[in-house]
Amino acid sequence: MIDYFKESAEKSGLILSEEMFPKFEIFYEELLETNKTLNLTAITEMKEVVLKHFIDSMAVTRFYDFSKKSVMDVGTGAGFPGIPLAILCPSARFVLLDSLKKRLNFIDKILEKCEINNVELLHGRAEDFGRDEKYREKFDFCVSRAVAAMPVLLELCTPFVKVGGTFLSYKSERLEEELKTAGLAMKLLNCKLSAEHEYQLPDMDFFRVYAAFEKEKITPKKYPRQAGKPKREPL
Repeated sequence: MIDYFKESAEKSGLILSEEMFPKFEIFYEELLETNKTLNLTAITEMKEVVLKHFIDSMAVTRFYDFSKKSVMDVGTGAGFPGIPLAILCPSARFVLLDSLKKRLNFIDKILEKCEINNVELLHGRAEDFGRDEKYREKFDFCVSRAVAAMPVLLELCTPFVKVGGTFLSYKSERLEEELKTAGLAMKLLNCKLSAEHEYQLPDMDFFRVYAAFEKEKITPKKYPRQAGKPKREPL
């Protein structure tokens, strides 16, 4: 697994130190073991985990420098993209948010076994923590690989971002279609699309786009709306 990971990272233009690779191996083994009893991911084949989870999570660093930055990961699930990014960027501070305690328990075990010290875990909903002064507009970056419509993601994620900071959404080739529905949300939430970074994983036909939204002004106090409403009634 490590040999394949090293080869794939090199093809992807990612630079990892030697001590990072064993952490990913532990992460992979624990992911497979826990997945037997807890549905963490449908992707379990080694090469697919390396590419679609590890490399995909980290490739955004080709476009953005997370060194010494604060990063919120909304809807982290099994720890993607937060954990791979935290391993790759030890000087950055990460907060991983998820609504399911069992997933966070799994991540907590990974943090301990891999000796990852730059991650805080939050159990709850983005709608609630997005209104918490401790986390609202405190992050240089917010990242999310969560599956949701763009207006929903914008309402859940941009409240965490500082003015001048960036929300990075991991998307597929359907981005242009989604952006057509996001104009009102961007206007109401005081953000704009600042870049679209296209990327293809090595050795497979897996196309990705990182959509970057710059926060221009503070988020109006009414957003995010109460839990569940952003999804039920998208902006």
